[in-house]
Amino acid sequence: MSQRDALKAELLSLIETHKEGFASGTPESQRINGLIDKLVAETPYPGAMNYPDVYKGRWVGDYYNFGRLVGGDGATDQGNGVTTSLKVFSMGRLPDIPATHLGNGLEIDPAAGQYNFYGQLKVGEAQIDSHHFTYGRFSKKEEDLDRFFVEFDGFEIAPADPDMSTEEYCQAIGVDGPEDLKASLSPSPKLWSHVAYMDDDMRIQLGQLGGHYIMFRTDEPMYSVEYAKGNQINPPMLAAE
Repeated sequence: MSQRDALKAELLSLIETHKEGFASGTPESQRINGLIDKLVAETPYPGAMNYPDVYKGRWVGDYYNFGRLVGGDGATDQGNGVTTSLKVFSMGRLPDIPATHLGNGLEIDPAAGQYNFYGQLKVGEAQIDSHHFTYGRFSKKEEDLDRFFVEFDGFEIAPADPDMSTEEYCQAIGVDGPEDLKASLSPSPKLWSHVAYMDDDMRIQLGQLGGHYIMFRTDEPMYSVEYAKGNQINPPMLAAE
């Protein structure tokens, strides 16, 4: 077994059962951090931006250590399952109501320059299953080909239950009306995301604000792209950790 394969195998074993984020301070979380550092030198695709056929499509997150999110510090160094405010997950734009993170995926369309996230949250005091969309665009810079340079354009939430009306959803999560379910960003916040490691089925990205994210390739459609086109989506809802 190669050094890269050994490091990856150990990392996969740890993130199966340890998803608390670095704030937990456990030996396992510290080891995850160390393995990420070691894998950087083992990436099969240095200069990741030169490989759109590898990074394109939908990648689902399996391990999260949230950085200082633009909307507030409520999730900093926390892992999957953290409960904070919807405002924190939307750069301060969506309402300040409870939201529990169930998971998300990064969806990239190189041809259109799209860099979106589709996430699942439980929203409001009643913890209503919800879709969460982040819309953005990316560019590359020749002097730093391991980074996506992203401009974020907006956020949107919607009920996961296709039979729930917009009015019912607003009432269930405790907001005034449909205008509270989406927000446009102008000017668009600009952030970078660094591809620390990428192979054909796993990617480790480090966010500008301190986040660490381990993602895996899927053959699923890009739900955020389809939803923005007005198409109905019906991804299976994730269970809370």
